[in-house]
Amino acid sequence: MIIDIYLAHRNSNKFFAQQVHLIKKYFKINKDSQMNIFGYVDGNNDSIKEELKKSWESLNVIPIDIPQIIKGYDRNKMGAGDSYGLAFQYVYENFILKNKHISICIENDIMPFIEVNIEEYVKDYEICGEVRFNAANLPDRMLMFWLGFIIFNGEKMEDRELWNAESGQTGKPVKSLKTNQIHWIDCGGNSYYWIVKKERKIKHIVTMGFENYNPFTSTKCNPYNITNEIELLPLLFRDNYHPSYKVLIYKDLFIHLEQMGKTSDEKKENWWKTCYNKIK
Repeated sequence: MIIDIYLAHRNSNKFFAQQVHLIKKYFKINKDSQMNIFGYVDGNNDSIKEELKKSWESLNVIPIDIPQIIKGYDRNKMGAGDSYGLAFQYVYENFILKNKHISICIENDIMPFIEVNIEEYVKDYEICGEVRFNAANLPDRMLMFWLGFIIFNGEKMEDRELWNAESGQTGKPVKSLKTNQIHWIDCGGNSYYWIVKKERKIKHIVTMGFENYNPFTSTKCNPYNITNEIELLPLLFRDNYHPSYKVLIYKDLFIHLEQMGKTSDEKKENWWKTCYNKIK
């Protein structure tokens, strides 16, 4: 089996080395399998992109050039969510869809810290990921995947050409198949059509503090950012944790550092460096 990992970074190599090291340490594969790591070369200009390419190559990661214009949209002129959705879909169509490997897509501030055998984790499912919806749209339950972390099982996944990561903002508003009502949705919104076409084999990944959430029946969707509930954090993350950090722990998989890939917070970054040194 071949396992391909796609790391989505834009304009910065801030977490390249940490993320690659932790993936190699904690993502396990079977004896005869092969793991490939790909990194987005995605930036506002050519000089940034050249620096990112060199950084990936220094880590023995395969660089993937992400165009600035995708499907006629200039990504420099749109919000981060719309831009990310287009970049994700570009990788999906040009790489993931062209083989039947296990493909893992990870955004820039997500770090594994628990050993997991990827093949065993995904073997009975088409996709592993977090399914969300906007409760304000109920009774239209506009289900969609959060694009921060998804595992596609190429051997099991049906209707692969239907899956789409784009938002409802890039010329494709998402229309409810029950009411025909149009909804404007964040990146990942068009995955709605794949989810609801028929019964799917989805492994839903939940956050600590929100373990009983079921996207198909719940009346609310609030992925659980940890503030004062220190007891929800694994022990190695508790020292000097501040409620403003608002990280998320995805059970048995990874920590989402929440916004650290987009914004600077010196105290939070120092806290994370200490945590990283414990788990690396």
